[in-house]
Amino acid sequence: MTYMPLFFKTNSSRPALIIGGGEIACAKAKALISCDTNIVVASKKISEPLRKLQIEHGFKIIPRDYKDSLIEGNAFVIAATNNDFVNRQVAKHCRAVNIPVNVVDNPKLCDFIFPALVRRGPLQIAISSGGISPVLARIIKQTIERIIPPYYERIIDFLRTKKELLRDHLNHIQPRRLFVETLLNGPIAEEALEGNTNHASELLEKALATTNDCKQAGLYLIGTGPGHPELITLKGMRLISQADVVLYDRLIPPDLIEQYARKDASVIAVGKTRNHHHKKQEDIGCMIERYLKQDKIVVRLKGGDPGIFGHCAEEINIAKHLDVPYHIVPGVSAVTGCAAYSGFPLTERGGSNSLHILTLYSKEIEQEFIWNKLRGTQKDTLAFYMSTPNTSILCKKLIGIGFQPDTPILLIEQGTTPFHREYPATLSTFTLKYHARRFKSPSLVIVGNVTRFSMAHQRTNNQVDLEETKASYFAPLPQSSEKPIFANHPTAFTDRVQREK
Repeated sequence: MTYMPLFFKTNSSRPALIIGGGEIACAKAKALISCDTNIVVASKKISEPLRKLQIEHGFKIIPRDYKDSLIEGNAFVIAATNNDFVNRQVAKHCRAVNIPVNVVDNPKLCDFIFPALVRRGPLQIAISSGGISPVLARIIKQTIERIIPPYYERIIDFLRTKKELLRDHLNHIQPRRLFVETLLNGPIAEEALEGNTNHASELLEKALATTNDCKQAGLYLIGTGPGHPELITLKGMRLISQADVVLYDRLIPPDLIEQYARKDASVIAVGKTRNHHHKKQEDIGCMIERYLKQDKIVVRLKGGDPGIFGHCAEEINIAKHLDVPYHIVPGVSAVTGCAAYSGFPLTERGGSNSLHILTLYSKEIEQEFIWNKLRGTQKDTLAFYMSTPNTSILCKKLIGIGFQPDTPILLIEQGTTPFHREYPATLSTFTLKYHARRFKSPSLVIVGNVTRFSMAHQRTNNQVDLEETKASYFAPLPQSSEKPIFANHPTAFTDRVQREK
């Protein structure tokens, strides 16, 4: 059972009706009064706490048992009696006349439910467990109450008084959003929070005087890590929310975009898989160029680190050609993430002298200069991206240039995700052990003695048998190319924009 979170406008012409006069009815009355709702209570018996609440706030009480005629003309109805039959009758009658109803402790009969609410004046944060666990919702509410100070309402009041001023100076939506985000993360908000509204107003007017009312184009190349949604940096999270357009790879966890992108941003899948390029790199470049020319902030989300086999150079050149500022936000690379989740270091004193990050495509595999470059790296760690189909040839070639046949090799499949899976072997046994297996993308191949640490590493949160699950951690590629999948939100561009303007 799911509920759409909405904020319901109440007014005096259509009150909210509470059926019941006991403890539960009193609690609901308090919740509605806190939101300035006009309420009416209908019950023959009224508890003492509810009577005191009525005297204090002056709402109407109808001293009678329930009849279906009571529900007419109300905005919504709450059935809060201790009689299950009566509560069911209330729900039935409300549905017959299309009036929303809440039946206390019976989510199946509810058209709406009451969230746990954090209020700071007009700022309201609603928390709901879908009626499953009000206790959990309350605990989360208490956590948020500690994080957001009670006097946070001062910032809301300050923004209310400056709303017209901001609109007069900044007519375009994008620069206004960017300005307000900067405001809320800087000294102006701090002054307002402390109650120094005069000083906050002075700072605001000075900032407005030096702010141009023009849209800003910009390009952010953000690494999101190799798959686990928590491996994105704090900076990456913040900058995603500034995007007018989000172009994302296949390896980006969908939850990450839903959490951080604005609801009004265009979110477009441009991911590629081996032998199937939903969007070619040239197409992606054309999209970036088109949106930058429209003065939009474009975020390009890339799996792993954008600077490692991420086509950064081509996309940076587009921004440079248009004289648009760009910013690269590093991410946890596939090799560092996979090694960490597999429990081994990539280098070690006296064991692995260096780390080599390479790719091995079919068209390059017979080129001798590639293998000549790897001669003498037997004590190093070699990480091969996008090379899984050629792993057997890789093993043979490395033995051919002097690697010992018992050199450990580890193939890591869908690393750091819930489907993380490891395939250990040696250069001489890999093909024999896994010749019939088709590895799932993305996979990474690591060669070197350091991979031995992974064999002693015990994990408790993965080891999923991929043969028995059809679920995919990664988002499927949509059929349409540029139709927004969901949208999200732009804000303040960073200091690099100001420096390079």
